[in-house]
Amino acid sequence: MKPLSHILMLMLAGTVLCGCSGNEVAVPAEDKPVLFTGTIKPFEGEDIQSRVNVEGTGFTDGDFIRIKVICPYVTSSEYGEQTYGASYDSFWLLKSNRGSWGTLSASDGCDINGDYLDSGSQPMSSLYLSQQTPYVFTAQTWSVERKFVAGSNLVLLYSPIFHADQSREANYRASDLLWAQSYLQTGSESVHFDFYHKMAALKITIDDSALPEGEKLSDDAILSLSGMPGIDHAEVIVGDYYAAKSKTDVAFGYKQKNKCTKDNNGKVLGVAVNTDSYAYTMPMTGNPNPDSRSCVPNDGTYTAYKDKAATKLYRLIVPPCVLENEPVFHLLDGDRRWTYELNQLNFEQGNLYKITINVVPDSPSISTE
Repeated sequence: MKPLSHILMLMLAGTVLCGCSGNEVAVPAEDKPVLFTGTIKPFEGEDIQSRVNVEGTGFTDGDFIRIKVICPYVTSSEYGEQTYGASYDSFWLLKSNRGSWGTLSASDGCDINGDYLDSGSQPMSSLYLSQQTPYVFTAQTWSVERKFVAGSNLVLLYSPIFHADQSREANYRASDLLWAQSYLQTGSESVHFDFYHKMAALKITIDDSALPEGEKLSDDAILSLSGMPGIDHAEVIVGDYYAAKSKTDVAFGYKQKNKCTKDNNGKVLGVAVNTDSYAYTMPMTGNPNPDSRSCVPNDGTYTAYKDKAATKLYRLIVPPCVLENEPVFHLLDGDRRWTYELNQLNFEQGNLYKITINVVPDSPSISTE
């Protein structure tokens, strides 16, 4: 299968917006439209793409991405780094539609600009690359707008949310976080995003061939995995080495949560924790003392998505993490129950783990590859 490419067209008109006052700056005639392209890279261990539409052909209509633009080597704010109040934390927000990317509209149900009404996002036609400094573009998928008041500030977070219950296709797809970063020199006419999976994935085949006829599993069988990080409905944070250089610094914002060392650039740092006045990132590395808040406890149970395209095939997105105890599969079919211990303590981001569960009357077994 050929990789899917999305064209994010920034058809730049002859003007560029400069602030909310309506001031306009003429674009020189030699400037050209900036073309954004994107390719989804498959999971390690899988020879086709596996994002969002389950079948492996890429994004689906209605998927959201957010783009953060940072010029890390200058202290001045360059074009593209700010949305001038059109979105919280100066994110550029786009939505997939019929093979290309456009802006969000009020019908998407998000209060983008903080006026307490559903609104659309600002078009990226206000962005062009003519400043004499390198640009860093960081893009990632998101699925939920979090909205709350902190002090006198209205906070809007365009968040990639993890769902423990992935039995619904929408929750499974939303949990599969894609991330890309592109570093460009001045005046580039195109920006290419290689989107990588930042979570891990399990592809589980149930083999019930050893069961007698009449005792095979039904189509209503439910598969879950316990002993995983308890991050249901949490915002997953991916590190960005350039976040510390962001010209926008707001409460609960990107600069606060996503900044990291160079070694952690593009790696999942953990999940966001919002306090009364600020946010921090809690890692998923082991099972902490119950009285400690140093990392996420491994008390989560995830429910797998049953693939409609194949018989007895389940899929599950899990966060990259290191566990102390082996997680356990639970297979439920009516009043019948089976449990299987998974011999896996380390789940690495971007990896696909293929698992076969053999359902037999007396000796349950599980195998991985």
